[in-house]
Amino acid sequence: MLIRNAFSLYKKAYGGLSSGTWWLSLVMLVNRMGTMVIPFMTIYLTQQFGVSIGKAGFVMSVFGLGAITGALIGGKLVDKIGYFYVQLAALIGGGILFIVLGQMHSYNSICVTTFFLALLNESFRPANTVAIAHYSKKKTGRVLIL
Repeated sequence: MLIRNAFSLYKKAYGGLSSGTWWLSLVMLVNRMGTMVIPFMTIYLTQQFGVSIGKAGFVMSVFGLGAITGALIGGKLVDKIGYFYVQLAALIGGGILFIVLGQMHSYNSICVTTFFLALLNESFRPANTVAIAHYSKKKTGRVLIL
């Protein structure tokens, strides 16, 4: 009974979304699942790779710099080539670079690969935001503000 009520509530809340919106949600889930590797990178670098906490922190800073740069570049690319192609390139390229990152064995190569991984992976966000705006339906009438 409780599960049926929860499912009914869920269906009422999200049932009106278009199929495009559901696909975008799935694509966003795939992108975020790959990014879950990043929080564990510091542990890997310090415990398995043997670098200091400071050097591991520097790699995380490189990731942040790549992410900021990637978001800026991604926004520009969306204007030029469209949200679909930017999302596609970010998902495929990000997946490949995650595999490449796992094969890096020198600190410098990890830093460089991490930067480009973040750059490519985070270019996904502006493209996905534009796609969500594109597939969202306008509603007329009253607007409920919570």
